[in-house]
Amino acid sequence: MRLVVAVMVLGFPAVAAIAQDNSLPRAAIEDGFKKAECTVALEDAAAEPQSFDLGDRKKLFLVSCWSAAYQAGSIAFVSDRAGQARLLTFQDWNGKRFAPNQSLSEADFDAKRKTLSSYYKGRGIGDCGSMGEWTWTGTDFKLSKYFYKEKCDGRDFSGGRRWHIFPRR
Repeated sequence: MRLVVAVMVLGFPAVAAIAQDNSLPRAAIEDGFKKAECTVALEDAAAEPQSFDLGDRKKLFLVSCWSAAYQAGSIAFVSDRAGQARLLTFQDWNGKRFAPNQSLSEADFDAKRKTLSSYYKGRGIGDCGSMGEWTWTGTDFKLSKYFYKEKCDGRDFSGGRRWHIFPRR
């Protein structure tokens, strides 16, 4: 019903632009799946991407990419005013240095702060792993905080000063 009213009030080209702003092109998802080596079913992931407004007619999309016993990962896209989407790459700690990575574990977006966070559990009880936060700059997400705990020792890992590796203390 809303679509019919929108067509009558705005005209078809305006409705097409509205629809384009709210969707992620299938080709972008397929390309992102290949680059990130995603393992979930493409049909399921493409049907339910999460979307968030970044301002300036840009949108963030989170698309399911992989799933494990106690956590899941997503790939992220930013679409521009024209509806063109690009796969985002994030700096992620590999145990020795920061390296590019396309997927984030347990990705979460804070719309108020315009930050994207990730939490990777090294094992189910969450006593080791990594946490990262990336802040929206208006064009990309820039690494702003990163915590890493290598040793799975039964002690809680909740980030914090002790495991803060970026920015350097």
